[in-house]
Amino acid sequence: MTENEILGKNPVTDSIGMGSYTLDSHNVQRYVTPEGYVQNEGDIGVHVPKPYSVSYKSIVPRETECRNLLVPVCLSSSHIAYGSIRMEPVFMILGESAATAAANAIDNHISVQKVNYEELKRQLLKQDQRLA
Repeated sequence: MTENEILGKNPVTDSIGMGSYTLDSHNVQRYVTPEGYVQNEGDIGVHVPKPYSVSYKSIVPRETECRNLLVPVCLSSSHIAYGSIRMEPVFMILGESAATAAANAIDNHISVQKVNYEELKRQLLKQDQRLA
């Protein structure tokens, strides 16, 4: 997940849930200016114009790197994107979706990397998960 997916510039075709919090990151450091004032450096805060979808691919590593791992909290994202995704409600949404994908993989005797997205999507919608 990157800033472009969150801002709607790149579509997410395999949504497993949604987020909506501002892209924000707290300051990296504080320093004193030559005038003697304390200044924060590294703050960002970018308004997210509408809720965004989170990709299934962002919680599943490549099978060659780690088979059958689902990572709903430390997901694959840029630092900027993670500033929005890091909210607990999003983690709960992604946790439910990860559990649904795991059950699908177990039931079908496949790895989580081979879960059929359309089947996963049907199950998530049946569970009232918002995907778009």
